[in-house]
Amino acid sequence: MEIKGILAWAFLLMVCGAVILFSRKLKKEIEQNGIEAKGVISRIEDMGGPDEIDLQYYVRYRTEDGETIEGLLSNPTSDLQVGQPVDLKYHPKYKANARLIR
Repeated sequence: MEIKGILAWAFLLMVCGAVILFSRKLKKEIEQNGIEAKGVISRIEDMGGPDEIDLQYYVRYRTEDGETIEGLLSNPTSDLQVGQPVDLKYHPKYKANARLIR
């Protein structure tokens, strides 16, 4: 493998690692300092290809300062349906990041 190929793989691994670390940090911050809200599942999108199913669940809720947000639900369960009310926590700074309260 050439040096350019090795450097490209190293860069890709660093980017993936950074994304994973940021996601874990965000999850922990929401669990510890998240603001509780009531929301409703607003849409479910299949992001997968023809041979796979990759569902993304979106939730609409109002923040404590009155802003209406539609955000991606990071820990959905497969039984959720559009229009279903849910209890959640959202990140105080990154308000479009929400997690179900279980």
